[in-house]
Amino acid sequence: MTQTWTNINPNLSKWKETLKQNMIGKKLSDLRTPSLVIDRTRLERNCQQLGKITTELKIKVRVHVKTHKTLEATRIQLEGAKSDAIVVSTMAEADFMINSDLVLLGFPITPDKFAEVFELSKKVPSFQIFIESYVASNNETAKVNVYMKVDCGYGRAGAPLDQDETVDLAKRLHDSSSVHFLGIYAHAGHSYASENAESAFEYFQNECNAARAFRDLFAQHGIHIQSISIGATPTVKALLRFMNDKNVAKILDGITEVHAGAYAFLDRQQVSTGLGTFDDVVLSVACRVSSIYPSRGSILIDGGALAFSKDTAPQGGFGQLFTDLDRQEPVAALTKIAQEHGVVANLDDNALSRFEIGKVVYVIPNHCCLTAACHAFYLIIEEGKDTVVDVWVPVKGW
Repeated sequence: MTQTWTNINPNLSKWKETLKQNMIGKKLSDLRTPSLVIDRTRLERNCQQLGKITTELKIKVRVHVKTHKTLEATRIQLEGAKSDAIVVSTMAEADFMINSDLVLLGFPITPDKFAEVFELSKKVPSFQIFIESYVASNNETAKVNVYMKVDCGYGRAGAPLDQDETVDLAKRLHDSSSVHFLGIYAHAGHSYASENAESAFEYFQNECNAARAFRDLFAQHGIHIQSISIGATPTVKALLRFMNDKNVAKILDGITEVHAGAYAFLDRQQVSTGLGTFDDVVLSVACRVSSIYPSRGSILIDGGALAFSKDTAPQGGFGQLFTDLDRQEPVAALTKIAQEHGVVANLDDNALSRFEIGKVVYVIPNHCCLTAACHAFYLIIEEGKDTVVDVWVPVKGW
């Protein structure tokens, strides 16, 4: 099969330095909107919480970097989690993050990428990939580290438990001379439907049970795996919430690793689960008020779908608007969006009086990952203050 290769902007570092020169030290209100704002203080606080799993439960933590795709935030995640393991979602991220010791490509690999996988494996001996179907490689000498992606209830990706092909795939991976079969990896993405911490913890228990069912099934066929990796932000946050109140050690029996990504940044959707507050959310989108419509009780802001994405949340709308960075009082939901337009409606006279044309407001988005992907760079602040202290540039592409 024809091989494809990742293309990364070779001028990324130079552009980042230019952005820093132009923006560090300035107030957010002095810069163009819409812009993505990250509070580094909140980020460090969120990431340090995950370290309790490493130190108190003695379970390995793997951090997902697809939300931000930056070296700076990756370092903060790894330091907070006391870990050296990351999971990425694209080959571009894998190449960009190559200095991490344990890099896992968290998307089932396709044959056109085999050559690049083997090249990355030379640079990082612990480079790891997902497999959920078997395709032979023409490279007889190369060997790659493989996790088998399994479905523990989400239904998005992963081999199902109730099909003979799943055991057949495990056997082929186990017996292949080109594969170091590490174990299984599951993602409880359906836990995002959690309405509170208790329901998220139930998803966590169910995922642990489902993962062990795969382990036991494989063992019945003589396949003994080293690693079981499970996780999602709601389930990992629930684990942290109840780690001293429930029989967590028993529930985690056989689980060797937990992973999460959105926990570091959080968003409006995560707030709906009851596992975080708006004060915990790391990122917001700075926008300006473009128009005020007293007769219809609404305002127009200069951020739309290309600044937020069109992801929804249980609360309705496309984000939560605040008039300042301390987030003491949410004003209203972002009601409607078009490509570049955002409408905040259902405002009474008192609410409307808080706005003027050109005022900078801050919107917490529904989904941190897709919102971050909308922006070419991130403005970094600290301790809720509106002065830019750094600029981060994510890697783009696939």
